[in-house]
Amino acid sequence: MMTQRERNRIRRAINVLLTQRAILLERLEEINENLRRIPSGTRARRELLAARASIREALRLNATAIRLLRSVL
Repeated sequence: MMTQRERNRIRRAINVLLTQRAILLERLEEINENLRRIPSGTRARRELLAARASIREALRLNATAIRLLRSVL
């Protein structure tokens, strides 16, 4: 049996993860906009592609963490 305090801590953690998700999605949108302007084959484009891959992985992990935390509530 989980105490109310523990449930509140989990809810706060979920809220932090949701905030993080919103920030990551905003950043992903900015990267996609920049990719439309930067020519292929450039170093800047490769760096943006790497950043986009990293953010996508962070979003995947974020969603997993949210799902796991919700499952224990």
